[in-house]
Amino acid sequence: MPDSSAGILRLPQQDLASFDFFALEPAAAEAWAARLPGGNPVKGASMLRDALSALNRVVLAPPQRFAILEALRAPLQQLSGALTQALIADNSVISEHTQQRSELVSDLCELGAAGYALVAVNTIRRPDAIEGTNPARLACEALQRAVTCRCEELLQYHLLYRPVPLNHWAMLHHLYALAERQQLANLPVTDPLTGGETSIADEYLPGILLACCKTNQLRQQDTLATFRALRHWRGLARLEDPAVGEGLLFVDLGTDRQPGYSALQPQPLGGGQRYLNTSALVKHLGDLRARSGHGGYSLDRETRLDGHLCAHLARALGEVSQRHFNRQPARHQLWIATGLSAVHYYVAGERGLDQVLHGDDYEAPTAEDFSQNPFLAASDGGDVWQQANPEEDFEDDKDDAELELAIDADALAAAEGPGSTPRRYTVFTVESANVSPGGYCVEWTGLPDGVSIGGVVALREQQQGESDWSIAVIRWISQVKNAPTLLGLELLSPRGTAYAAQVRLPDGGYSRPIRVILLPEIALVGQPHTLLAPRLVFKENQKIILARKDEAFLVKLKRQIASTAAFGQFDFEYRRQLDDDLDAGRDALAASQFESVWDDL
Repeated sequence: MPDSSAGILRLPQQDLASFDFFALEPAAAEAWAARLPGGNPVKGASMLRDALSALNRVVLAPPQRFAILEALRAPLQQLSGALTQALIADNSVISEHTQQRSELVSDLCELGAAGYALVAVNTIRRPDAIEGTNPARLACEALQRAVTCRCEELLQYHLLYRPVPLNHWAMLHHLYALAERQQLANLPVTDPLTGGETSIADEYLPGILLACCKTNQLRQQDTLATFRALRHWRGLARLEDPAVGEGLLFVDLGTDRQPGYSALQPQPLGGGQRYLNTSALVKHLGDLRARSGHGGYSLDRETRLDGHLCAHLARALGEVSQRHFNRQPARHQLWIATGLSAVHYYVAGERGLDQVLHGDDYEAPTAEDFSQNPFLAASDGGDVWQQANPEEDFEDDKDDAELELAIDADALAAAEGPGSTPRRYTVFTVESANVSPGGYCVEWTGLPDGVSIGGVVALREQQQGESDWSIAVIRWISQVKNAPTLLGLELLSPRGTAYAAQVRLPDGGYSRPIRVILLPEIALVGQPHTLLAPRLVFKENQKIILARKDEAFLVKLKRQIASTAAFGQFDFEYRRQLDDDLDAGRDALAASQFESVWDDL
């Protein structure tokens, strides 16, 4: 096993004479890790980061270093997992707490990878000095752990829509290239954390495949689910030598670049380049989508991939993607409203759902609102807690005014039902960075909570006036630290029409009216009229009633042509000939303002 590392890996220097965290033996490391504050992942991860940083700077024999790192590996994974889940749960993409958690995970993974890389490199350089274990096995296991840590670190940049830092790809490629040169890349390795058998190539593939999946177009939850799924499906992708292989994608092991499309390379592949063959994986994704339809596919209790995500991954890994329009620099202000309810409100001329349906002067009876709301109805049995412990009721030692609950106007309006005065939705001012016929790239400083990929927005270039609100969807997000967040907005239509929609229920009644937006036909580009609706409310081949003041139509939804986490987009056809159903629909729309929609969902 000759030395072929050639100094290409940037490893920490062993310049510490002492180590103060625990005795340098596996049992002491395990005991120290057991005392980390598991209930406070940030504090625990910070303590572990300091220990790993110091450990990497102490001179140790490779077997001893490997054993200590193995004792710390399980808590490292547990703390990293807890911080990642907290990151996903945070609605704000760029909050300070989110960035701190992500940077902690990145630091842990980078330090863990550096420690295992030290073991592998020192073992390869001096195999004769290794005692008590097979040098090749030790180097193989250490490289497998190092590659795993590097790919976990890579995941953090995808979750925050941030570019991968300089030298990260070079380090990951060099670790795999070192394994290839030592003929260790495909040897089986047992991983005690998973209890299964893996290899260095198996751990390398999910990281490079994730970089091909256009994660800037995915929600954070979908990116995490994709990474877990790719680890499960890694046997369906292969790295192949350019002399005998083929593939849509390729990696260059001698560069600091992510995978690219092999068809776009001006020269044939060779040397340190490898084809990334994803044909079996793309076929598997197509089969999954065909079997599960729009309902999705569950990999395990924590990982679910819906039909939209499977289709996205199949396109990303199976097709060469190129821009259809050239971007042109453009600096001007845009006014944007986010979310289907806000888009409906502004497209309707700043009118709520009831005003769209019945006219500007409509006012719903307040008593009806409360009588039809099951959450506001009085319970016949009283307070069950008071029945269970009647002697422990609180003492009424305050007057009624002091005991009243504070309810803000929005909450009260929501409790009063859709007939109440609609709230005015926020319109944000952003600045465009560039434009194309297909949409905008905008700079958004201080991205508000709830703005995510797949969300629908209304936008226009004039704050007030006669210009229509255009309808667009957020397709990608990109973040650079200490810089405005970039959003890619794809235009769906230059205008839209707000409608209320109802579905006929199994009992013959109709659901509560639901906000939908009709996007008109654009004959010039061959775009038919379509309907935007909340996701999971409607389905293909369903008949629904579209209505607004003085008009109602019975339509049949045909094909769902697009879907995101926020909305579904349907092609549809008018069924005007069903006059009886149209009359019933008009009556139902007027009579069922406060019927529950849950049965329909």
